[in-house]
Amino acid sequence: MTDLHPLTAGMLEASASGYAAAAAAALHRRERGTAAAAAAMAPEQRAYFSQRILELAAAVRMQTPELFVRRAAWLRRALLARGENEAPLRNALLSLREALAQELPTDVGATAIAPIDAALEALAAPPQPDSDALAAEKPGDRLALRYLEACVGAEPERAIGIVLDALRELEPARIITEVLAPAEREIGRLWHAGEAMVAEERLVTETTRQLLTLIGHRSAAPARFERTVIAACVSGNIHDLGVRMAAELYRLAGWRVLFLGTTLPANELARAAATFDADLVIVNATLVTQLRDAADVVESVRRSSGRTRILVGGAAFDEAPDAWRAVGADGYAASLDTVVAAGRALIGE
Repeated sequence: MTDLHPLTAGMLEASASGYAAAAAAALHRRERGTAAAAAAMAPEQRAYFSQRILELAAAVRMQTPELFVRRAAWLRRALLARGENEAPLRNALLSLREALAQELPTDVGATAIAPIDAALEALAAPPQPDSDALAAEKPGDRLALRYLEACVGAEPERAIGIVLDALRELEPARIITEVLAPAEREIGRLWHAGEAMVAEERLVTETTRQLLTLIGHRSAAPARFERTVIAACVSGNIHDLGVRMAAELYRLAGWRVLFLGTTLPANELARAAATFDADLVIVNATLVTQLRDAADVVESVRRSSGRTRILVGGAAFDEAPDAWRAVGADGYAASLDTVVAAGRALIGE
């Protein structure tokens, strides 16, 4: 029997704009808006549906409907956090389902629609509380909140001072995992909820980058390195702060670290792994649409450097914890707290 998942995903990716237009038309019929309003909203709606279709294609290709379910849940939380009605999200998913049922062949359409039905079923249940918010009663969170307050108050120098002062009592690795990483998650949560400006999010991120450099300078490197790790983002992923934190944790643990930054092509990452005889490659993907790029990295590294182990992480994998298996990686780090231990386990330490 033919596996319809690659075929369905390919059709969704190749014709995303066309299916998006059909979904926007279905939404217009569902909401019975005026023709003028529909014309004004058409470009924005097509862009919205195109992104949902690419996310759907990723879930279908990986045979992991949970990827699409989690994305719908995230969109719902963002709406509710802004005090908006969640009905438009449900209407959009119903319209997308209707359009794909009409546009795709029956068997292909059923494969594409299954994750949408799962998302609609999940949306029928009460929303889950956000467990990622910082709690002032926790010492690490309290320090992270002080750091955030200084950053968003346009006082990056004071924010840096708060963290550097804390280095007198906390190890650098704990500063990264218990202060900087939670602060990044919190400002991201606030931004998605509409409670923080882009400028505030950028202030926190760039101040954190400066701190990682300062922490690195204040922490002596070992005389000789036993292991080498390469850390990078997949092609198309411009969000490198999380994997940079992971790289710094490995450096603090005594590894030679080669941090290669954002949007690195799979073949170049594979060449680097072979050239520098890497023991471990850490690959980060933020969007579920980048999982295919992660699979390309795994395949390329396997061809060029058979002994190198591959550890993946990032928000794309957090959406469905078994996605790392689908891309062929050796392991998955769910958090910065576990990233070094996960890498050591993969190479047998």
